[in-house]
Amino acid sequence: MKIVHVEDYFDPSAGYQINELLYAWKDFDDELFLITSNDMSPFHKKVDNYLDAKFEKETKVKIYRLKPILKVSTRLLLKDLNQTIKSINPDVVFMHGIGDFKDLRLLMKKPEYIIMRDCHMSWIASKNRFRNFYYAFFKIIFASIINRTNKYEIIFALGEEEYEYLKKLGISDSKIDYLPHGYNEEIMYYSESERNIIRNFYQFNTDDIVISYIGKFNKNKQPDLIFDIINKFERNYISEKKLKLLFIGPKDNEYMKIFNKKLLKLKEKIDITIDDTKPFTELRKYFSASDICIFPKETTLSSIHAQICGCQVIMENHKSNRERVINNENLFEIDNLEQASQILKKIIDNNEYKNRMEYIPFLKDREYNNQVKKLRNLIKKSMNKC
Repeated sequence: MKIVHVEDYFDPSAGYQINELLYAWKDFDDELFLITSNDMSPFHKKVDNYLDAKFEKETKVKIYRLKPILKVSTRLLLKDLNQTIKSINPDVVFMHGIGDFKDLRLLMKKPEYIIMRDCHMSWIASKNRFRNFYYAFFKIIFASIINRTNKYEIIFALGEEEYEYLKKLGISDSKIDYLPHGYNEEIMYYSESERNIIRNFYQFNTDDIVISYIGKFNKNKQPDLIFDIINKFERNYISEKKLKLLFIGPKDNEYMKIFNKKLLKLKEKIDITIDDTKPFTELRKYFSASDICIFPKETTLSSIHAQICGCQVIMENHKSNRERVINNENLFEIDNLEQASQILKKIIDNNEYKNRMEYIPFLKDREYNNQVKKLRNLIKKSMNKC
């Protein structure tokens, strides 16, 4: 089958759903294409032709980068998108995201190929003050077409909050299926040898308890809150339990002023290591080297990766986090850092961080090879109906 993925933004070195899905798809006998933009602004970098070529070689995916001719918020209208798709002559076009310029094709004649879409947006995350107007507009103009035609074969929700968002848009249940965020077992797994190498590199001792944050440093993710959580511990407790902090990821310069201010106040109390961004395919080494991961705000795919690599994960008690974090007792109420500190202490005192393989069986269904199999079966059924 010829399958085209359309994603407005693409970073070949990142670990988003599109990256992992395409990587897993390489093991199947399909021709894969990715149409994306040359806009790399969400990643704070420019297009790197070498990395694109490397990704193409590793995944057998052909990448087309098109120029945006219009940008509204983060939504892009790509130049020559229809012509590019037509030149490929695909069986299926999987357009990632919903509620963007690509929905305009609902107003056109149904193409020969099957169109699938997915939804990454939860209604909780959609904070635009005009959202209610937008929901009503989409429901009247687009949802009515989606629900009564087969112009979109199916729309995948990546979780319960995404499902709720689709319902806000007026999408019928008959058009919705689930394709949850996951992991690729060739990339994410626990490695004892890599754990030892990384811990030696950072000069962590075998009996140190390494508490990590691996992700973006910005005002949305607020990793500085980890300092507030740790600061609730007495100095003697930190020393007795041999606690260490490890921070890894890309840094927003403005936000780092806040982070560094707290860092200065705490660095005499606990050993803190801060490192730069690592390639996504290398992150398992750093998760393996960690014992506990804290993601203090919002939600992140890294929570799945951390658990697959054997870490206990502490996060806020959002619905999406309840789906992804196997032990919901490790979720704290939003902004309740006292509770977060108590959860961390419980994990440490009860040696829960030593049960590295405990949650992996519960995440197996999220493995992307299984998800690609599901997608291919759905595609074949849809093609047989045509």
